[in-house]
Amino acid sequence: MARSSGSLRGLAASLLAIGLLLLVICCSRPETYAQTASTAKSLPEPTNVVVRDRERKALITFYEALGGPDWIERDFWGSDRPVGEWHGVATDADGRVVQLTIYDNNLTGAMSPAICHLERLHTLHLSFNKISGTLPDKLGDCRAIKNLWLKGNKITGRLPDPVAMLPELEYLDIHANEMSGPLPTIWDTPKLKIVRAEDNRISGALPPQLFRQPLLEEIFLHNNELTGTIPTALSAELRAVLLANNKLSGSVPEDFGRLKKLTDLRLNRNQLSGPIPASLAGTASLQVLRLDHNRLVGSIPTGLAKRLMVFDASHNPGLEPAR
Repeated sequence: MARSSGSLRGLAASLLAIGLLLLVICCSRPETYAQTASTAKSLPEPTNVVVRDRERKALITFYEALGGPDWIERDFWGSDRPVGEWHGVATDADGRVVQLTIYDNNLTGAMSPAICHLERLHTLHLSFNKISGTLPDKLGDCRAIKNLWLKGNKITGRLPDPVAMLPELEYLDIHANEMSGPLPTIWDTPKLKIVRAEDNRISGALPPQLFRQPLLEEIFLHNNELTGTIPTALSAELRAVLLANNKLSGSVPEDFGRLKKLTDLRLNRNQLSGPIPASLAGTASLQVLRLDHNRLVGSIPTGLAKRLMVFDASHNPGLEPAR
């Protein structure tokens, strides 16, 4: 037992000696480690001076238009540091700006179209700020934009028509603002997957072209002031369609029953009339169906109510009870 204890003490002493030796080595050449840390943080900048100056100018214009000095976080903005070190700015391997992620940061004022001088900008995430005024038509010049996230601001007016022509746009989120007026009529967004524009005061008709965008998966337009009928030609990729609490009229399109990926359909609190399409009973993926508070008539398709996780067709006086 004594021999075992001695061995353990010897091992502990050896480990302590090794630790002290490593500490001495590290402390003897601090400049080596400082240089390594500095290198790890350094970011590239565009080699073309004209491009570098143009992007810096665009960022500063954006900063000043949205009350930059009063931002909660504004590290390095306006400094000589690479713009990739500025708070919320991400750059690519060439030092070009590709992303602005400045949410919940007290951005105040109207958005400047100068951001579209950032030719590679693919993500603009400015949610939960105090951005006001209308969105500039020049936003359509941001041709590389994939993600446009502006939810939870105080933006007013229409969604500019040029936004509906952005070739790379995949995710559009303008919900929980104060936007009004009709949506763009013409949509040419071949990569568009998700549209969120609920909780505004958007009015007018639903644009048929929007619902036909080939990759469209989810569309949220509930809690607005939309009128007219629901488009009958629908993207085969649709998974969720939320149009509740508007002023939509006409019938529920049969095409909803042909969507193999549709899981969530909410058309409640509108002025829809006619029968519930029998085709909905054969929609295998459907889990949620809200049709309550409309003017639907006739019978509920056999078996529809029993196989869904959520089904509500209440407050339709002309509907017969489910079977």
